[in-house]
Amino acid sequence: MTQKTQLILDMIDLAAEERIAELYVSEPAFGVRIRRRARGECPAPAPDAAALSAVPASGPAAAAAAPASLTVSAPLGGTFYRASSPGGEPLASEGCRAEAGAPLCVIEAMKMLTEVAAPQAGTVARVLCEDGQMVEQGQALFILEPGEAEHVS
Repeated sequence: MTQKTQLILDMIDLAAEERIAELYVSEPAFGVRIRRRARGECPAPAPDAAALSAVPASGPAAAAAAPASLTVSAPLGGTFYRASSPGGEPLASEGCRAEAGAPLCVIEAMKMLTEVAAPQAGTVARVLCEDGQMVEQGQALFILEPGEAEHVS
């Protein structure tokens, strides 16, 4: 067993013993985040290659090859809803155009509803959460492809 593997196993044990909700360790070439789920909480879907490529990397080389996609993250933890009311139409769907400031979804926390708005105009490329799913602060919710709408004459 490698030293890094042992470190990860020790961190998992520590998080379980001390009831730590989240533990993050980062070194220049190595980073680990350990999260404990609350009972009944759905796991976040594993990101696929397209979702990972939408999250910008850091460093000078990444700046030159940064993708045009924009990730919209949860401003707070709570329950993700695609519609503003039960049974309503989703506020945003894949392929739909979203104007800057337009609501994309609602997050319910402590009986309060918070709209998550598009930070800039663009097309919704991906919806990364399921309706009714528990989300954490900072979790990716949508991937937007920024740009102006194409006009057809």
